Amino acid sequence: MKPLATERFRAVLRKVRIPAILLVAYVILRGVMAALSDRHGFGSPDGLGPVYLAVAAALMVLRIVLLVVVPAVLTYRAVVFAVTHIARRADATIPAKVSNAPTTSEAVRVPERPPL
Repeated sequence: MKPLATERFRAVLRKVRIPAILLVAYVILRGVMAALSDRHGFGSPDGLGPVYLAVAAALMVLRIVLLVVVPAVLTYRAVVFAVTHIARRADATIPAKVSNAPTTSEAVRVPERPPL
């Protein structure tokens, strides 16, 4: 691959890395929760164990992060990218001279005072 393509790939990978890690952690904890639920779940005569409660709490936090925080951050990044792209395109279309003020050659010259 060309160096430019590698840099773009790394930039995209950097933005996707944290949501992907969170998703993998959620899937793993979901499997752990199912295994713990079979042994120490609601139907267990021992009741709810502290490990089950800790995994359930972690799973709930991960679920909220994946359903609320990750889409909010991705939406924010998309909006910022769009606004920046539109602003750059608008700056490129504005001509360099926008001022209607007269130049020094067109300005009215004030006559000098006559000597006294």
